Amino acid sequence: MISYSSIAKASLKDVWEHFIYKIDNPQHFVPGVSNIIIKEKNDDYVIRQMNIQMKDGPKNKVVEKITSVPYHVKFEIIEHLVFTVHVDNFAEFISEKETKVTYAMHWKNKATGEMQTNETIIKDAVLKTIAFIEGY
Repeated sequence: MISYSSIAKASLKDVWEHFIYKIDNPQHFVPGVSNIIIKEKNDDYVIRQMNIQMKDGPKNKVVEKITSVPYHVKFEIIEHLVFTVHVDNFAEFISEKETKVTYAMHWKNKATGEMQTNETIIKDAVLKTIAFIEGY
């Protein structure tokens, strides 16, 4: 598992609202996302399909099952050619104007069993999320 945390200059309520918005609009939060399709949505989960273009890598189609409870959103990839993956997004109250944002990524290569350890991926996603929340 790799994780990264940073502080958003926003209330917990604002961060949480952006986390929920991210379910339907990941392109504002995750680098390299395109062709987003919400395949199913109910009170318990969302099934989302999209393409992700990794930096200097191939474009991959992924299908995710997304669940959310305050203040945690879990993105579990249920269709990916190379990896088994789940990513957790956490929001933690710091003060009325600051919230700790943490992403934890559990990526495992299906063929080799090797865990993904590229911390730049998760750091870039957290920083892009915070920049969007803060309006940059």
